[in-house]
Amino acid sequence: MNTPRRGPDGLDPDQANLRAVPGYRAIVDYLHREIALGQLRPGDRLPPERRLAEQLGVARETLRQALRILEGSGQIVVRRGAKGGAFVQESILNPERIREEARERADEIRHLAEFRTVIEAGAARLAAERRTEADLVRMEQAQADLSSAESVHDSRRADTDFHLAVAAAAGNPALASAIADARVRMLSPIDLLSYRFEKHSTCQAHAQVLHAIRDGDIELAATAMTSHLANTVREFELLVREVSTPTT
Repeated sequence: MNTPRRGPDGLDPDQANLRAVPGYRAIVDYLHREIALGQLRPGDRLPPERRLAEQLGVARETLRQALRILEGSGQIVVRRGAKGGAFVQESILNPERIREEARERADEIRHLAEFRTVIEAGAARLAAERRTEADLVRMEQAQADLSSAESVHDSRRADTDFHLAVAAAAGNPALASAIADARVRMLSPIDLLSYRFEKHSTCQAHAQVLHAIRDGDIELAATAMTSHLANTVREFELLVREVSTPTT
C-alpha cells in the first residue's frame, strides 16, 4: 500500500499556518518553507495562478506579489508562453559568499542541530508509543522513496517525508510544527554550504529508527534518532570547517 506523495499540485497550506502572517508575506514564507523542505524541487512547476490562489485561499494579486518577491530572490523563475509558468530554480552559489555564511552562521547551525536532536528524539519516543499502522505505512513509503532516489533533491524530499512522518506519529501537533520549522531554519543555511547528502548512511539510520518505532521500543527509538542526528551534527561541523578555511 502506497501513501500519496505531495507534488507541486499537492501543496498543503494547512501545514503552514498561513493565517499567522497577513497578506503576501505568509505566501512567501510558505513557499520558501516548501522549497527548503524539499517538497518543491528545482525544476518543479507551481500550479497555475488561479488554482494556486484557490489552494492557498488568497486573492490572485496577493499571490502575484509573493511570486514577484520569490522571483527577485532567485528562488523561482517565471516563464512566459504556452509552456510557461512559475518554476523553482536551482540556487547559484558564490564561493566567497559560502565561506562568509559558514563563518557567520556556524554557531546558528550547531544550535539548530542540537535543538533538532532534542525534539526529534522526543518525537521518536512518542511515536514508538502512539504510532498507528497508517503512520508506519507513511514512514515505510518515505524509506522506499529514499532508497530509490536518484538525485540530491529527491533524497531531500524523502528524508523530510520520513522525519515529518515520525513527527506526525508522535501525535503532538505543536511538536510536529517545531520539527518542521527547525528543519527549514537549519536546511536553508546548510544549502548554501553545498552539504553532501549521505544517502546510504541516512537510509541505515532511518531503518533503525523505523524498526524501533514499529516494535514499540520507546528507549531504542529515542536512542536511534539521537545517534542519527548526532552523526548529522558531526557531518555539518566538518563541512563548516572545510568551507570556512580560506583558499590559498
